[in-house]
Amino acid sequence: MTIERVSPSQVYSLKGLSATVRIGNTVHISGQVSLDKDMNTLGKGDPEAQLRQIYKNLDDLCRAHGGSLADMVKTITYITDISQYPAVSKAREEAYGDSPPANSTVIVAGLAKPEWLVEIEGIAYIE
Repeated sequence: MTIERVSPSQVYSLKGLSATVRIGNTVHISGQVSLDKDMNTLGKGDPEAQLRQIYKNLDDLCRAHGGSLADMVKTITYITDISQYPAVSKAREEAYGDSPPANSTVIVAGLAKPEWLVEIEGIAYIE
């Protein structure tokens, strides 16, 4: 089976990693933070604004493989404080409606940059 590594131009790209790795119909998506395609952090101090950008990135990455957020089957959400959990729950419900993927939420001491409050990685199944 072929391994396809894709870092589409509509989402930011970091050296040393692929935004997505596709094996068959399974797409593994690297952790997404609130960076736009020009590497600007959006929503500093605002978890809801950060989540809007994160879900945009996730959707753009699924679309690069012919899918959408509806194809997400598993996510792992990292938050830096329990106070962010209501915003995460609200954003997840808005993004997925009645068909959310499986999810684990983990509280971490910090992310790669202090202004990042939330990071979400995922797996999508796209035929």
